[in-house]
Amino acid sequence: MIPDDTFVFNTYGPQINFDDHEVRLRHVLRQDAMPTSEGGRHLLYGCPVCRRPWYKAGREEHPRLTPRQLARLGMVLQTDGNAFHLLPRALCPICSTVHLGGMFSVGAYPHHRGYHLLWESASPSRIQLLAMVCRAEELTLDTLLHTSPETLTEPMPAVCSVLAWLETCPFPGSIQVYSDEQRQQLARRFAPVTAINERAFLWDGYSWNSPCPPLGGDVLVSLAVAISPLDRSSFASLFLAWRVLARAMRTVL
Repeated sequence: MIPDDTFVFNTYGPQINFDDHEVRLRHVLRQDAMPTSEGGRHLLYGCPVCRRPWYKAGREEHPRLTPRQLARLGMVLQTDGNAFHLLPRALCPICSTVHLGGMFSVGAYPHHRGYHLLWESASPSRIQLLAMVCRAEELTLDTLLHTSPETLTEPMPAVCSVLAWLETCPFPGSIQVYSDEQRQQLARRFAPVTAINERAFLWDGYSWNSPCPPLGGDVLVSLAVAISPLDRSSFASLFLAWRVLARAMRTVL
């Protein structure tokens, strides 16, 4: 029933300005997800596999927190680290390594346009595979490579639907190969790791356009791998690798 005096709905708690991205992020994640100086955010996550909280600071991951560490992080981030049901879900590094052979992370492009999917091998070879799937809407590859993903706040089933599409999408008829400048563009925004032998890696990749029903229309897809600057990757092997990864990720998530 609706009371006669509807003002009562506005008398409890502060008004939330959901037009402010930081306020909206704080409300969805239930913690102060402060940005780090290197990019990314400070966040407490709950792993859906081992059901333990873990901490991510930009590109650094810290699983298996002690009670003291968890309490300290809870104070800093203004959340209850022991309230597992309140934490956003993401695979911890240990479970991700066990089930996927490396660390898997997801970012979201602004306005629910798509996802930034990264897999980093746990082996000494330090392989990195990156998939970017974003609604086209006159989007160019150069623009996509300059676009930084945001912290994921969308439900995991939405991500899994795109993974299922990536797992089964047909081999494209035509592809665009990264130019040297585009390889450097991606490296400037998202620096690849360095190989165990101290060789610097550089991104190499491909892109194409395709209909993607889970995202509601045509998308620009880009697959990339971090390799030696003297090497070139094979699109067929990269395409197959992501089909296999997408299936494994969807199964675990």
